[in-house]
Amino acid sequence: MLVAGRWLGIRPGEVAHALREVSPSMVVGCIASAFVVFGLQALRWHSVMRPVTGLRYVEAYRALVVGTMFNALLPARGGDLLRVQYLGRRTGTSRAKILGTEVVDRWLDWWGWIPLLLAFAVTGGMPRWIFTVLGVLGGALALGALGLLLLLRLGRRLPPGSRFGGAYRSFRDGARAFLSFRSLLIAWTIAPLPWLWESLVLRWAGRAFAIDLTVAQAFSVLVGFNLGTFVPSPGAIGSMETAGTTALVLGGAARPAALAFMFVYHLTQLAPGLASGIAILIAEGELLFGRPRSK
Repeated sequence: MLVAGRWLGIRPGEVAHALREVSPSMVVGCIASAFVVFGLQALRWHSVMRPVTGLRYVEAYRALVVGTMFNALLPARGGDLLRVQYLGRRTGTSRAKILGTEVVDRWLDWWGWIPLLLAFAVTGGMPRWIFTVLGVLGGALALGALGLLLLLRLGRRLPPGSRFGGAYRSFRDGARAFLSFRSLLIAWTIAPLPWLWESLVLRWAGRAFAIDLTVAQAFSVLVGFNLGTFVPSPGAIGSMETAGTTALVLGGAARPAALAFMFVYHLTQLAPGLASGIAILIAEGELLFGRPRSK
């Protein structure tokens, strides 16, 4: 927070004053919201991989929370790979197959912005910069879709007896979900839900800092601080606060209140995943690597 404040020219005393004004109910509400977001994200991933792996929703939820815990500790979303390792080890399902579904889920995650953008563009109130950002995102999604299609086609040419060929065919079995009609339905129904929910929570929580946002403006802030997560830092600490505060200030919020809000909101999203992920691993007595524990 100090780095973000210095970069944005905000005095620590002003931020401290804004933090003293926060209500405990806002903090509790944001923490509870984090578990709702986990549930919606797990629903999306489970909807993708259930026809391929047959795994249960609760297994997807636990794996997602464990991955979120590691994302809070590792840069560049390294926890996403570890949730694949955790789920494969826990269930005995091919890790390559789970990874294939995770890649599809990641594409659908970012696609979830598109339906909301179209809806908010009709109602108005979207800042101009977000259309540039989402235009770039649209291009990246198109390239990602093309890459997935090429990977699926490439797998047909691998020799059947090679070890890499077997792993790749398992990955292809998981990624093949991208071509299903089910994924199309997920893209337009389930994928936008985590983003919509979080936009509504941001609008509600901002009032505790005298920040009045429309749902469209809250969505723009959500886009802004998620772009900050592309800067590789553990848990996106610092980068998320800087990007989110910038988006809020561009929307007319006071700088000290904007930074204080982003600090509290980010903390309420990091802590639940970190604590819950550790609790799951301890309760299950699982190691991510090495020999499976005897039961």
